[in-house]
Amino acid sequence: MTEKLFLAIIDKDLKIRSIKKYPISKNGQQIKVKSGGEGHFMPTITNTSYLEFPYRAITSPWKKSFRRVYFAVNLATECIDFKTGDVPLPSVEQLEEAVRISLVGKLGKDREEGPQWYHWAMIFPSILTFLIVLTTSGVLR
Repeated sequence: MTEKLFLAIIDKDLKIRSIKKYPISKNGQQIKVKSGGEGHFMPTITNTSYLEFPYRAITSPWKKSFRRVYFAVNLATECIDFKTGDVPLPSVEQLEEAVRISLVGKLGKDREEGPQWYHWAMIFPSILTFLIVLTTSGVLR
């Protein structure tokens, strides 16, 4: 059985879509996201390219454990190194493109103001229950 590590892949719009487990290579220096072909992506890891996040396992909720999560920009050759501070910061052009990508999804959508249908779905039964209580208590006859 091959060892697997958690990897958070940072997309072009600077969002992390998911954190998944990926197997590591035989030499233990790379994470195999996709090996070979057009989308070849195997970032190199170091001893300082992860952050540890606390979690509680379902089997032992009284014990706090830590999960190592590695971070890499999509299709990068290396994971982000947190000790040396070598974080590949995006350039101004990349930031502008990320903003454009996030704004394109909002184009053409109307801005919804006021209560939504689910607000009314919660308010209506509450008002109905309140009226029933007033009727049964004798306030409304």
